[in-house]
Amino acid sequence: MVAPRLLTVLSGYAARNDVVLTLDVGVADAAMSVPVTVELGDAHARTPESVPIALKATHHSRLFPAFHGAVRSEGGGALESVLRLDGTYDVPLGALGSVVDRTVLGHAAERSLGAFLDRLRADVIAEIQRAELAVRRHEGRHS
Repeated sequence: MVAPRLLTVLSGYAARNDVVLTLDVGVADAAMSVPVTVELGDAHARTPESVPIALKATHHSRLFPAFHGAVRSEGGGALESVLRLDGTYDVPLGALGSVVDRTVLGHAAERSLGAFLDRLRADVIAEIQRAELAVRRHEGRHS
């Protein structure tokens, strides 16, 4: 049940131009909102349980980390699933950027991706609920 709704939600993200990641910079509770582009991988590489994606800053992309990987839905049953984000992110400025991310920013990109996954999870649950409500309405009309 989760896997098909995952693709629906991710397709919605890819069609929008207002998706924002919050980059928690780890210093004095500072954060910044970064508009991102969500790109879905080739349809041939997708399965219901795995959707290749890329996330990159919409503007000034060379200044922000970019993620390349996949969102995976690992089912534990008909009504149970775990969403995972597998892949890598490339920090800007090469080795210097990696050091800054690890030390000064305290892995800010990882926290941002974790927040993205939390939002994705909430949106998938909302999509499942909408689909269930639509089915119940449809069944109610035909009873």
